[in-house]
Amino acid sequence: MAAVALVSGLVPYDSGKTWFTLGAALAARERGLRVSVFKPVAAHNLWYSPLTVRRSLELGALVGNDVLRYAEWGLVGDVRLSNPVAIATVPPDPGRYPSIEGYMEDFGDVSRIAVLSRVYECKSGRQAHYVHAENLSRAGERARRLVERMGKALAAEPRSFADLAGYLGSPRAAENLNECLERLRADSDVVFVESFSDAITPYGGLLEAVDLVVIVAPGVAYVYRDVGSLRRAAQEAVERLGPAGYRSLHVFRSARPDLSIETGFASRPSPRRPHREFVEKGLAPVLSGGR
Repeated sequence: MAAVALVSGLVPYDSGKTWFTLGAALAARERGLRVSVFKPVAAHNLWYSPLTVRRSLELGALVGNDVLRYAEWGLVGDVRLSNPVAIATVPPDPGRYPSIEGYMEDFGDVSRIAVLSRVYECKSGRQAHYVHAENLSRAGERARRLVERMGKALAAEPRSFADLAGYLGSPRAAENLNECLERLRADSDVVFVESFSDAITPYGGLLEAVDLVVIVAPGVAYVYRDVGSLRRAAQEAVERLGPAGYRSLHVFRSARPDLSIETGFASRPSPRRPHREFVEKGLAPVLSGGR
């Protein structure tokens, strides 16, 4: 059975999850391993991503920048299987707000600016797209026209984002995402799972299936082979704080890493020294049955 390496971010934005995952996955493939990447839940902003608009329409499936990048490097085959839940946002129109404070608050809240989404069910092969009209009403005219065009092309159905969020937190969603993961594991030696934002895990129950966790921040990656200690830390944080306890910072405070690696700068993804060190000192012991 393939090993599962979970890559989580310490900060909400630009932590380096995708860049580290790419380099580490390429370094593992360099060692002759069969490698897949799984991004269970992905969100991207359409306004800053014209390529994803074109590619989503070509593929008939909403897809974001990170998954397209993984596919470009041969780490993702079927984008639906590797990314079962995709969410697209657009910036709201500040002119539609009575105060700039309300606009700024919504700008950073995915639940308030998500306008399109896709859910893929692995067992049935069913794919559904949804348009979130309550959020689309806050967008500017051009953004609305773009989303309406995409929604029509993708046969998107109306659904509130609150309803989708409820599904994502349900056992049914976890079962579906686990099924997708198991299918990727069947054809791989190692599956890299990229988490969402700064969540220690992208969905409930995943930590039970993980063999290794990496928490990345700009310039550094912390490797944890003792996943049990992370599960306990996350559980304790959730008991104290509710769903906010799943943020990586709460786990980072109480669990000690087995290894830290300085990742440095790079203009393009490639298997460089830090990623080879991760494969040698972090991943290899897991693959050989050690911890």
